[in-house]
Parts: sequence; C-alpha cells; structure tokens
Amino acid sequence: MLQQAPDTIRPCGEREEEMASTTERVLTLCDDALTRLPAGEGRDLVSAVRDKLVAPLQVCVAGGVSSGKSTLVNALLGQQIAAVDAGECTRVVTWFRWDHHERAEVHLVTGETFNVALDRGHLPASLGAPLEAVRRVVVYLSNAALTNLTLVDTPGLNTVTEVHEADTASFLGVGATKEAADTSIAIGQADALVFLMPHLREADAAVLRGFRDLYAGTGLSAVNAVGVLSRVDRLARDGDPLAVAAPIAEHVSHDLRGLVSHVIPVIGLLAETSRAALFTEDDFRAVTRLAAVDDELDREDMLMSPDDFLAFDGVDVDASVRRRLLGLLDLYGLKVAIGAVDGGARGASAVLRELEQRSGYSAIADLVLGRFGRQADLLKTHVAMCDLDRISYLRTDADAARVLRSLRTPLEQLSLDAEVHDLHVLEAMQAAATGRLVLPDELLDDLKRLATGEDPYSRLGADASGAASAALERATAWGRWGQDPRRSPQEARHARLVKEAYELLWTRVSA
Repeated sequence: MLQQAPDTIRPCGEREEEMASTTERVLTLCDDALTRLPAGEGRDLVSAVRDKLVAPLQVCVAGGVSSGKSTLVNALLGQQIAAVDAGECTRVVTWFRWDHHERAEVHLVTGETFNVALDRGHLPASLGAPLEAVRRVVVYLSNAALTNLTLVDTPGLNTVTEVHEADTASFLGVGATKEAADTSIAIGQADALVFLMPHLREADAAVLRGFRDLYAGTGLSAVNAVGVLSRVDRLARDGDPLAVAAPIAEHVSHDLRGLVSHVIPVIGLLAETSRAALFTEDDFRAVTRLAAVDDELDREDMLMSPDDFLAFDGVDVDASVRRRLLGLLDLYGLKVAIGAVDGGARGASAVLRELEQRSGYSAIADLVLGRFGRQADLLKTHVAMCDLDRISYLRTDADAARVLRSLRTPLEQLSLDAEVHDLHVLEAMQAAATGRLVLPDELLDDLKRLATGEDPYSRLGADASGAASAALERATAWGRWGQDPRRSPQEARHARLVKEAYELLWTRVSA
C-alpha cells in the first residue's frame, strides 16, 4: 500500500509571494556567486546549496540503535524497502528519492558510484563494497510519497548508558565512528529532522540536553524537527500504550520545546505493518484461529510473553506462522488484531485499518508528509541562508575567499528585509535552539506557536474573536522584553522582528 503524496499546499496571498520572492533572491545570490567562483571546494559547496534549494525537501530520520528508524521510514513510504535487520544497509546513510526507474546506487568515499539490484523490492543484503568504502546509498523508487520530499535513513547511534559527554556525542551522531560521522553529515544537510527515542529513561536526560550540539551549524530548530517515542507498546501491558505514553510525550515536548515542535508516541511496528500492507489474508485466518481461544485465562496465558505465545498448545497455528505474526505485530499488535476479529472484522483489510489507527501513525504523517511539505519553500530557504552564511567563512579555499565573503552583505540584507517575517521567526527559533537566544518560558512558547502554526489563528493561539487582541498583547510583550536594557543587541533585534511579525498578524486578522 503506497502512501499517496498530498498535493503541495503553500501559504496563500502575501506569504506565498514573499516566500517565492525570497527563494528566488537566494537562488540569484547562488547563481551570481557561481559565475565568479573558481573550481574548488567553495564553488562545490555553493553549488550544493543551490541544488538542495530546488530539490524536494530533505527529511532526515535519526536516533539510537534499534530505535525504529527504518521501520518508520517504511511506514512513511508505504512499502517495506528500508533494511530493518542487522546488516550492511543499516550501517550506511540511505537516501530515498523519486524516479520512475527503480534502482539503488552505491556512492563510495572516492566519488565513484555503481548500481546494485533491489532484491524483490528490498535493499540487498550486500552492497558489493566494504562498508568503510561506502559514503551512502541512494535508492530511487516510483513512490508517490517521494514526489515532494526525500527521506534519509541514518545508521543507529550508540544508546546512552551513562551520563557523560562521550555517550551523548555518540548518540547525537557527533562521535568518532564512521557511522556517527556519516549520520552527522546527513543531519547537517537536512531541511527537517525526525529524531527517534525508543522511550525516555533517566539516563537520556543527557541526550535531551545534547540536542543543541546536534543543531550546531545547521538550520534546524523546533520549526523543522520533531521527536518520536517509537516503542511505546512496551510501556503498558494492558490498555492503550498511546494513552500511557501521551503524558510522557508531553513532558519531553515541554523539556525540548525550543528544539522540537512536537514529541509524538508511535508504535512503529504497527505503522509499518499497516501502511505497507504486510498483514495478509493468510495472517487473518491464523488470527481468526487465535481469536477462537475464548477463555480469558487461556488468552492471557497465550499472550503473556513471546515464548508463551510460541509454546501455547491450545490452538492449531504452526510455529512458523506464530513467529511471522510476532514479527509483524509483537504481543500488543496480536491483541489488537484478535480484538478486531472479536469486533467483527472480516478480512485482512479491516485488521490493517485497526492496526494503523492504533499505531499513532497519523500524527507523524500529518507533520512529515503534511506540515513539512506545506512549509517546504520556507524551510529550504532558511536552511540555504544558514548554509551560505557558514560557507562565507570557509578557510580552506583561498582562491574563493573573496567571493565567499561577498555573500555576507546580501545575506544580511535578506535577513533584515521587513517583508520576510516568516524567515525572521525561523531565525529566532534557530537562535533559541542553539542557545544563542535564551527566552522566558512564555516567550519561547510564543515563538514555537508562531513558527509552527499554519494559519493566523493557530499562530496566535486564539480564535477569530480573540485573535486581534492576542496579536497586540503578544506584540506588546515582545516589545517590552526587547527594550529591557539587559538585552544584548542581538536579543533586541530578534525581539523587534518577532514583534513586527505579531503586528503583521494583527493587520491580517483585523482585516
């Protein structure tokens, strides 16, 4: 079951014209620099920024070892293509892009590339080259979900076992291993980030605090990053794991409110099984036989643990079929499937619908395939400006230094342009994400809402009747904070630009 890509929805009216104009100006800036840059590292970097600006949005999926990254990628694609078992493909960065000619390209660190055949629609077990020689794998699929975005699946990072810097660095992809280095590069190139955490433990507090290291030198912030609690089915033996995980996700979201827009609980295995339609009619018939065990105590014994399920002798289901069902559903998914049959489900499609609904998939799909897609131009333009600013300080290409330095003035003029308020809000959000702008909780919540809302009312947190007064109230609050003599010039500038964004919202909602 392929995930259909939503129609591209862009901001309307003035915002659409402003964003198009800003994107075109950044493209012009790149083109002008490329006409003057000699061959070398500087020219290659600017060319890469330009290519990314006109390409589909790049969404990077990252997280710890066995956090469910590839499983979520498969769910978003609606097909089981990303490798989920331990193997070569789980240890390299894998890009998924659209093309009518399906294939996988292996890119070596030397710059050479060669094709490998997909194995019945899956990535092959071997890449045909030593892992240390592989930079990345690019998989081209005729999948509608890839029309407007590129998904990047990264190697698993070491899970934190103790609270100290080395573990945090490894977890965030800034460690010394090749996998960590490749993941760090992929994150740095991303327009948006989905970061998976299996669940929150006390030791993971260091990981949460280390997010600012992850964002250093990128355009990432709460605007274009979401966190995912990906194995929440293990949190509750009985009842709905999503309901149990909801307050945990809310707590983590509060701790990371300047760094991610949302923290979403998802049962990744159920999302993959339902979206990729892996549960078949044969599986349905097997679950129907399991549902025939109607004694409550027998059912409880059967689903006590995976070993108990495999050893239970009160039902005629082959051991290989039981192992397959565990691989597709795990224990919680088995309970959901049996419950669906108890409720009158007829056929695999009805069970698949129930699995998707109980997986929490819709919330992450709304963000990745929905909001990120709708804000693609805005996000890509902001990341491009951040990249060009960083490149303007390149020290390793002396021949290009003068041209690269000349990027700073037009970039500064763009960032000061009073018409591009959405970029100013992104700039403030990114400053908050990296610790350069430290805000009171109330203003940080304001900024997150202003940056991630998709219409004037959600950006103000008010309905039509209260929107105008809310806009004036928030503009006043930001003006008061920015005019405090304790503010630095940069803090005052951010506050002034956010205040102007609220004033513009007031004009729109009043009209």
